[in-house]
Amino acid sequence: MKIIFPTDEHHPFCDWNALAVAYQIAEDYKPEVRFAGSDGVDFYSISRFDKDPALFKENIQKELDSWALSQRLWQKVTPTATVYFLVGNHEDRLRRYLWKNPELYSLRALKMENLFRFRELGIIIADNEGLEQNFYNQLIVKHGTVVRQYSGYSARAEMERERYQISTLSGHTHRGGHVLTTTRSGVKQAVEGFCLCDTNPNYLHNPDWQNGIVLADVDKEGVEFELIPFQKDTEGRVSARWREHKYES
Repeated sequence: MKIIFPTDEHHPFCDWNALAVAYQIAEDYKPEVRFAGSDGVDFYSISRFDKDPALFKENIQKELDSWALSQRLWQKVTPTATVYFLVGNHEDRLRRYLWKNPELYSLRALKMENLFRFRELGIIIADNEGLEQNFYNQLIVKHGTVVRQYSGYSARAEMERERYQISTLSGHTHRGGHVLTTTRSGVKQAVEGFCLCDTNPNYLHNPDWQNGIVLADVDKEGVEFELIPFQKDTEGRVSARWREHKYES
C-alpha cells in the first residue's frame, strides 16, 4: 500500500510553493492512499488565542475555500488514491467552538463533513472518529498530539503511546523526524511528517519547522518510509530532491 502524507497545510496560511513541489512528487509517486485534514484548515478566527487584527480578516469561508482548492489540485495529481481525513487539533477548534455555542451545534450545515465537502471531494473520514487509520496492524497514521523540542522526539513519544507495538506516522510538529527501535516483534519506526504551511509565521520567530512530504510503503510484513525535506531560497522558491529527480516551484 503506497501512502502519501501531506500534513499541516493550515489554510489559508499554507505555502503554495511547497504545495507545488508536493503535488509534483505525488504525481510521480502515484499513491494508493492519500491523507487530508491533519490541520488542513487553521480555523484562525475561532481560535482561543489572541489574534493579529491584520489576519483576522482571514475568515472561515476563505480558509475552507483555500483548502478545497488545494484538495482539487491533490485530486488531479492522485486521481486513483483513496483519501482519508484526519482530524487535527485545528479542525477540532470547530467542535470546541460549537460546544461553547451549543445553540449552533445541531445545524447540519456546520457538520464537518458538510463544511469540508467530503462527498464532493471524495473523502472518507478516518477510523476512530477521524483520529487514526491502521494499515495491516503495521502502521498507524494520525495527526498526533505531542510536541517536543527536537526532531524525532515527538515521533518517539507517539510510538511510546502505542507501547512500541506498531509503527507510527504523525504530523502536528511541523518538522520531520525518524526514529527506530527493535522490539521482540521486530523493528518499529516512528515518523513525524513535516508541514506544508508557512514556516515563518508572524507569531513565532525563526521556528524549527520544515516543509516536506512523507511517503510510506506498507504491507503485512512491515513499512518503509521515505522522508523528503524541502529547501527554500531567500525569495521563497521551494525545491526538493527525490529518487534522482529535482522538483521546483
